[in-house]
Amino acid sequence: MIARSLGRRLAASAAVVAAVALTVSACTFITPQATRMQYDPADGVGANLGDIVVRDVIAVTDEDAEVINLAFTAVNRGTQRAQLNMSFRTADGVVKEAIGIPAGGSVRVGGADTNVEILIEDPEGATLGGLYEVYFQAGAAEGVPLLVPVLDDEARPYLTPLMPTPQA
Repeated sequence: MIARSLGRRLAASAAVVAAVALTVSACTFITPQATRMQYDPADGVGANLGDIVVRDVIAVTDEDAEVINLAFTAVNRGTQRAQLNMSFRTADGVVKEAIGIPAGGSVRVGGADTNVEILIEDPEGATLGGLYEVYFQAGAAEGVPLLVPVLDDEARPYLTPLMPTPQA
């Protein structure tokens, strides 16, 4: 009789331990894992547009925000040359720009060491420290409006080479 009672107690204890272990470990099935969340680890923002990915888009300006330099990197993961289309609002209306990106290549825009520069004069709604909307679209992919941070080189000296110089 004692052996039967001891066996039942051990079985009950094992069942309780298993239930507690399952309950405690099951929370990982319903809790989102932070390492799987998409985020932009830089000052700018990014988007995926089919074979084209746009990374670290920022608008660099001075405190007046009369001219901004749009700076970013675009990468073509496809096997054919692609075109990246952009549009944004200025005091004169909507302005459209486009750049070509070679197959399997990348293009840096707006940097001191690049030959592609997009200066936006009188950007509508752009204020230092705010967000400026730029619409990106490539190929058959659906376009994406990005809220681009408007930054200066006062708090971020590494942006000094990206400061815009108005065109005459």
